[in-house]
Amino acid sequence: MRLKIPPFATFRDKEVWQTYIKAKLTPLEAKVSDYLKYWYIESRDNQHAYPSQGMLLTPFDFLPVIQTGMIPPEKMIKILRIRQYFLEIFNHPERLKFLKSKQKSKFVPPPNVRSRVLEKAIKEEQALSVSDLGVVVRGSQGRRVSRRLRLLHGPFVKLGRLARSPLVGSAMPDIYGSVYAISTMAQCHCLVGVPRNGPFHKVQRQVDLVKQVWLALKSSEVLINRSQNDKRFLLKQWRANVMGVLETEPEKALVRAQSLYDVGVRTFRVYSPEPGIDALATVKALRQRLGEKIEIFVGQVVDVIQAQQLEEAGADGLYLGIGGGGRCITGVRSGSVIDWPILLWQLRGKIGIPVIIEGGASDHIAVTLALGATGIGVSRIVGGGTIESPGGMLYCIDEHGRYFKPYGGEASARSKYLDNKMMPFEIPSFVEGETKIAEMAHLAYGVPTIPFNLFSLTEDVILSLVFRGVTEISQLHQINPSPLRRKTWAGSLIQNTH
Repeated sequence: MRLKIPPFATFRDKEVWQTYIKAKLTPLEAKVSDYLKYWYIESRDNQHAYPSQGMLLTPFDFLPVIQTGMIPPEKMIKILRIRQYFLEIFNHPERLKFLKSKQKSKFVPPPNVRSRVLEKAIKEEQALSVSDLGVVVRGSQGRRVSRRLRLLHGPFVKLGRLARSPLVGSAMPDIYGSVYAISTMAQCHCLVGVPRNGPFHKVQRQVDLVKQVWLALKSSEVLINRSQNDKRFLLKQWRANVMGVLETEPEKALVRAQSLYDVGVRTFRVYSPEPGIDALATVKALRQRLGEKIEIFVGQVVDVIQAQQLEEAGADGLYLGIGGGGRCITGVRSGSVIDWPILLWQLRGKIGIPVIIEGGASDHIAVTLALGATGIGVSRIVGGGTIESPGGMLYCIDEHGRYFKPYGGEASARSKYLDNKMMPFEIPSFVEGETKIAEMAHLAYGVPTIPFNLFSLTEDVILSLVFRGVTEISQLHQINPSPLRRKTWAGSLIQNTH
C-alpha cells in the first residue's frame, strides 16, 4: 500500500509525522550498520577518504583533540528520523506547488527606494557594516502575516533561472566537501557549491564528488512512494542546485567546467575574492564554450561597474562580500573594510539580476534582505558539525567530552596545506583564514543535521517578513522609504539576550 504524505497543515502534528517517518525509514534504519560502516571508512583514513574530503586533521589545526569517536547507533537513528522529517517538509507536494509557481515568474530586481541612512553614508563616504544597521517594524495597517503560510510558500525566490531557497551553501570544503552535505543542501532547494579548494583542487576529484552526489540524490529517501512525475521534477531541480566552483583564470576554468559539464553539472560559480577583469573574462569564455544551457553565478563583485559588466556578459547572479565571516581574516590582512551593505544598496536600480551576500550576512538576515539581497550564503551556521559534513558520524572529542569537527576558512593554513599551496619548510603562504571548531550542536535544542539548521534559519527569513508586514522578499525590497535604520551600541546590546 502506498504511503500517503500527511497534509502540510499537520507539519506540527507530532504523532502524524512520527508515524509517517518511522514507516518510511524502516528500511533505512535496518541498514544503519551499513551507514556507520560507510562513514567510518570514509573518515578513518584521513586524506585517503575518497571522493569526499573526510574529517581531515592537519599540522596547522591546533585544536583540543583528545580522541575521535562515532555517534552511538541509537542516537544516529533519532537524528536520521529528524533529518528525514525536515527533508519531507522542504519537499512537501503542497510546497512544491509554490516552488513551481515562483519558477514561472520573472525576477523582480530591488527598486531604488529612499533611505536617509544609506544616502547619508554614501554622501559622506562612510563604510557601514551590516552590524551598524537594523530594521524597524512595519505593517500596522495590514493583515497579520501568517508564519505557517510563509513556510508553505517557501519562502522561495527566483535565484538565477530557477526558484530556490534564499539560503545558499558556500564553497567551504570543511563544510561542503562531502557527498551528503552537497546532496542534502540540494534536496532542501538551496544552491550549493562543489568546492575547488583543499583536496578538490584536483579536477578529477571534484568530478568524482559530483558523480557520487548524483547517486545520492537518485537514492534519496524523499523519492520513496513519489509519483514518476514528481521524481523526475525533484531530481532535475535538485541537480540544478549543485554548482561547480571554478577559478577566475579562463583557461583553467574552462578545463574544470568542461569536465564538470561532461558529468552533468549545469550550474557554475566563478569565484575569487580578489578584484580584477579575470572574472569577466571567465564568464565570457564560459558563455562562448557552453552557451545558454548553463547558469553562471560570479563574484566577489567590488563595484557597480563590475556588476553591470558581468550582467552584460551573461551572469545569472552575483556574489558580494569579502571577510566578515566566522573564520575569514582577509579584511584584517588586506586592511579592507567590510562595507558590502553600501555596495549592495548602490546596486539597486543599476542591475537586473539577483545578488547573493557572503561574509556575516547569515547573522543579520533581516538587514541583509532589506538592503536588497536575494540570497544569503551559509557555512558553519548550517553545515558545521553536522552528520552530513566531512567526517560523517566521526567526530573529534575534547577533554570535556564535547563533539566537534575542524572548520577552517578557505584560505586558512589548514586549507593551504590540503591544497598543496606550501612554501619551503612547510610554511603556508598568504594565510587569510583561521582554523577553529564547528560544534556538533550549536543550538541547545538542535540536532546535528543540515535540514534542521536550514529550517531554523528559514524561520529567521520568515520572521524578517512577518515583522515588516510583507509576504515575499521582493515586497520587502519595495518598501519605500526603507525600514533600515542606523543602530547604536546600546541598540545592539538590548537587541540581544543579556
